Amino acid sequence: MADSEKTGEYADDREVAGKAIIFLVFLVTGRVTYALVLYFKYFTPFKYLLTPPRRWLLTGNQTSLFREFPWDVARRWSETIPNNGLIRYYVALSNERLLVTSPKGLSEVLVHGAYDYTKTNLARFAIQRFTGNGLGFLDGEEHRMQKKGLLPAFATGHIKRLIPKFWAKAALMVSLIERSLEDDSSKDQRQKSDSPVVPLHHWGTRATLDIIGVVGMGYDFDTLTHPHNELSEQYRKMFLEPSNAFNWLELLGNYIDFRILLTLPVRKNRELTQGSQYIRQVAERVIHHKIQKQQRQSEESPPDDDIVAIALASGTFTEQQLVDHVMTFLVAGHESTATAFEWAMYELGRRPAMQSRLREEIRTHISSMQVEGRGTTTAAGTHLATTIESLPYLNAVCSEVLRFYPFVPFATRVASRDNTIQGTFVPKGTVVAFAAHATNHDAALWGLDADRFDPERWMRPQQGKSGGATSNFASLTFSAGPKSCIGQGWTRAELACLVGATVGRFEIALLDPMDNHLKRGKTMKLRNGVRARVKVVDGW
Repeated sequence: MADSEKTGEYADDREVAGKAIIFLVFLVTGRVTYALVLYFKYFTPFKYLLTPPRRWLLTGNQTSLFREFPWDVARRWSETIPNNGLIRYYVALSNERLLVTSPKGLSEVLVHGAYDYTKTNLARFAIQRFTGNGLGFLDGEEHRMQKKGLLPAFATGHIKRLIPKFWAKAALMVSLIERSLEDDSSKDQRQKSDSPVVPLHHWGTRATLDIIGVVGMGYDFDTLTHPHNELSEQYRKMFLEPSNAFNWLELLGNYIDFRILLTLPVRKNRELTQGSQYIRQVAERVIHHKIQKQQRQSEESPPDDDIVAIALASGTFTEQQLVDHVMTFLVAGHESTATAFEWAMYELGRRPAMQSRLREEIRTHISSMQVEGRGTTTAAGTHLATTIESLPYLNAVCSEVLRFYPFVPFATRVASRDNTIQGTFVPKGTVVAFAAHATNHDAALWGLDADRFDPERWMRPQQGKSGGATSNFASLTFSAGPKSCIGQGWTRAELACLVGATVGRFEIALLDPMDNHLKRGKTMKLRNGVRARVKVVDGW
């Protein structure tokens, strides 16, 4: 009797287990069906928004994950999918996102909702390990207060006083390039009819790093004259092209806590950690020294004019906050100008007539490369700054480079609360994207020649300052709104000095004008850099 009862209990248990398994399978199947089929057709709050025609479970609206750059995809969709300013699209594992394409939508995200749409956790954890709580990761009142404390260092008048320092480093770069050409000639490693090949992107990277050191924190990294010093080597680790494995880890960061991935023992992680820790230690030492120096200075002593010194004088920042801001300038400020210089050399290197016109303007108004830039308070320094600001073609070329090649061509934000964009309800947690690469080339905003590199658009009567754009949101190179780039005046002035000094002295011809392949990353950079034949043009 007892055995039969136990047998009955086991049968009951098996029946319950069987029903539980059936229920679990039904539940999982229902969940998958809802997530992959029903949600997108019936339940998404964005079902009335148009979306790219095809969608795959693993890759979203793209046929593969890494074949195309996200900014190219966003631009194609913006141009080919009819929309009222919003496009619904899907990334890996059918994760739903919104692409903002209209000036009105951009204003609602970047201006009116500047503190409602924050950086994604992926971006926050990936970049903050370099920068800490820099200006780009602050929100609300804290962002307003710290930006106010930094504004005097980036004011137009102060940037103008810094131009001679920009020029001095640009002139040093040019003189060192010229010396390398002479060394190359003496080795007789080329035919006399050929000019030496120079990796201009390497020179631009070193010059901009030295400038951010001198003008940002009063410390000369000296990478122009010592390209393989420890700081230069550690800094280089932070900007190496990511491996395929790291691309996959970054993709996973959209779905799991990215901080877990940062602890994985892969080579790229180790290099990034080593590089950022070394640079941060340098910044900490320099800032600590400046704080001590300020405490020892008498009121009669002339104040330093670098960013850190001015920020210290405001009394707004702690030592740690200053370190975070310096790290932000080193990562974002240096990389942006170096990238812009690279693209300027690329465009001018394949446009001889444009290059000759620019060289003539520079030589007509700046009599000597070496003498003009000495001192920020001398008459020569003031004259140089005024001249560079007033050269129409030089500034037009720089403006067109910044429009045509935005250094952050694609960006995402996440809604930190329920909101609306152009009347469409956007739930908290929705990822919203915008593409400077698409907006900066939008024919509706820039005219039918939007996709043509044309500095003349910045020189035409009635449209010089705007380049003919029909909206304040036609260019997103420096973003827009309260969280737009605080250093855009700095970037423009620094770029003008680097381009002016280089083109003023050299004739540049690209080694391969068709080599325009980009390397994978968050910025738009050439995979092989700018390799050009460089020839000294006498008379300056």
